[in-house]
Amino acid sequence: MPAIIFVLLLLVFPVVQAASFAAMVNELDLNELELTFSDLKVENLLGSSGSALSNPERRAAAVLVSAGIFSTDDLDSDARTRSKYQQFQRAQAGKDDHLMGPFDASVTQGRLNRIGRHDVLLKEQTFIDALQRLLSKGVITGYDLRKKNINNGFDPEKTLIYSHASVVHLKQLTALLSSEGIDGLLYAAPKISGFLFRDEWGEPPENVVLLKDGLRVVNGKEWVVFFEFEHSEAKAKFHRVVTKYAKKDEDSETGLIADAWWQPFYYSNTHVEEFADINLVLIRSNQTEATLTVLPEKLATVKAALSGENWDFSIDEVWVNKPFYRFLQGGYK
Repeated sequence: MPAIIFVLLLLVFPVVQAASFAAMVNELDLNELELTFSDLKVENLLGSSGSALSNPERRAAAVLVSAGIFSTDDLDSDARTRSKYQQFQRAQAGKDDHLMGPFDASVTQGRLNRIGRHDVLLKEQTFIDALQRLLSKGVITGYDLRKKNINNGFDPEKTLIYSHASVVHLKQLTALLSSEGIDGLLYAAPKISGFLFRDEWGEPPENVVLLKDGLRVVNGKEWVVFFEFEHSEAKAKFHRVVTKYAKKDEDSETGLIADAWWQPFYYSNTHVEEFADINLVLIRSNQTEATLTVLPEKLATVKAALSGENWDFSIDEVWVNKPFYRFLQGGYK
């Protein structure tokens, strides 16, 4: 009996796969395109990839590869194709609305001039007030407010999340990555930052407000940026480039791109060598979400405070660059 079941499974499996690929082609309205794919075109597109698939399966797979849904390397793994397609579906909710373009494309430079406005986020005043109460209580030292589910659809292995307040900096950094042989796609959207101003920073800027308890808070209009690389190894290359050309170490330092920060802020959802692990707390409202970067030793305090107020939140482990890790510890250089 086990042998019979095994044979039946072998017979049924290709049908399941074909239905899966066919459903994807149908869902994406690519049916007519599929009819134009000859056997020769399918062979040229796929080579030996997906060789175990039936002809109808290979034709549907070739269409999906041409549309950029899969790479040929994905076709021999059912788990990988399912995962990739789920990522594509999730991307429709957040990722795709904020695509600027490839690092080396002129269209990316142009789109960064029209990156978006902060008006919608600033309307979330009730949520912002609640977050500032957490600042006043000393539960947190800062937060970022951004569109809800904006990170949906990104491959965590290949993506770094960056923050900055200067579009000029982002334009220069994107072109810098291209000049250093790093390829990928850039996504960007508005975010609102709020963090405690520290006395050692000197004269407070115009965007510092005084809370009722006397605490000074920097209210910043910034950008959340997703660098999606072709390969996960590019994260380490990105880190080296930023450290050399986009991180300030001296007041009058030259040889840096515009608006370099003492402590650039970028993190990865997967481990990166030379990065430090911290916790990212995600608090959700109806339309937006706030991210809190929290040192592991302070997580219990933050979690207890949020749990006591019935906040809708989740906690992830992320890896952040060392300069920003020092910022979380109280340093400013």
